[in-house]
Amino acid sequence: MGIRLFVICGMMLATLLMGPVSSQGMGDQKGYDWMGTPTISSDQSSLKTPDYLNPYTAGRPEWDPYGPGASPVLARPEWDPYGADGIAGYGASSVQIEPADPVSEGLTARGAATTLSNQLYIQRGTDLLTESSAQLGEQYVLWARVAGRGSFLLYDYNHLILNQGYVTPGWYKITGVYADYLGQHLYRVVFAGYSSNNLTVLVNSGGYPTTLSLTGLVVDQNGYGMPGVKVIISNNEGGKFTTMTGASGYYAIDVATGTYLVFAELPGYVFAPTTVQVWSGMVSAARPVVGRPDAT
Repeated sequence: MGIRLFVICGMMLATLLMGPVSSQGMGDQKGYDWMGTPTISSDQSSLKTPDYLNPYTAGRPEWDPYGPGASPVLARPEWDPYGADGIAGYGASSVQIEPADPVSEGLTARGAATTLSNQLYIQRGTDLLTESSAQLGEQYVLWARVAGRGSFLLYDYNHLILNQGYVTPGWYKITGVYADYLGQHLYRVVFAGYSSNNLTVLVNSGGYPTTLSLTGLVVDQNGYGMPGVKVIISNNEGGKFTTMTGASGYYAIDVATGTYLVFAELPGYVFAPTTVQVWSGMVSAARPVVGRPDAT
């Protein structure tokens, strides 16, 4: 009797252990990335992006509890300089999304992304491409096609740069994205738990100087570079640095990792300031500062 009871208990225990294992292999598989974003593997694969060449992880200290691999239950504090609000140029007021029809704008989608339900492209001329190149500091337009209803999250590597709470099926135009560092951008959309294709944009230096950590351009209202302009760069810790633009309106300066306000001064002109996130070990570019004649 004792042996029989022991065998029955062992069989019951084995059944309990095998239950959860077998259930994970049935139907869609759902997991979460380091930011807590759900990823579901089904008819469209969940794509994971590499951390190498990723400026959003490169500048973080190893002890950062909010970095990759951290538990998603940790709430990211408002002061976190690596959070969505800490990335200059990637706030709610800069990256915008709106319904649009690429056909009516004379655009043609090309590339492997046409086989996926959720697609992401970069606009180049009249083509929508799944990979391209750009110049440092250049702004460009992204397009996305979604097949259902739900939340719309746009990532550059694992950094969230746009969170649109709810969209419906169709095409969407995304503006305000720009090449803010020298190297490769890797964009993807997570829509209702499904990932789009990876969109790669390789950023080259163009005319920007790249020997120092921060570079930028001051232009007039017609887009021409303005030489001899004083550029003031400051942070919220009281740091203040100045430099001058060269013959073509470019400037460069070496500053530490952090978020900076960039302003410009030239008699007879007014300038709208911009902000920039500088990354350790990389060349970062501020958005162009535009000067207009002072009408006062």
